[in-house]
Amino acid sequence: MAAVIGDVLGRPVRYQQVPGEAFKEDMLRTGVSEGIAQGRLDMAVAKNEGLDNGVARTPEWSTPTTFRRWCLDVLKPAADA
Repeated sequence: MAAVIGDVLGRPVRYQQVPGEAFKEDMLRTGVSEGIAQGRLDMAVAKNEGLDNGVARTPEWSTPTTFRRWCLDVLKPAADA
């Protein structure tokens, strides 16, 4: 995904996974409550452990829009604004 974003935006983009506690501490530093920060961390952990793999991608459960198309149509105009 970082490669697609970088290609669409025309500049380098890299992905770096942040350790869970650092992710939570960053949220707390910005004023997010302890409960919300922990909930977001729990969700991120669940997603990393395959939460999104519980339903197969089929035309019924997905859209025809590719990630690249979304980047072109939504992300790039926002980044260029």
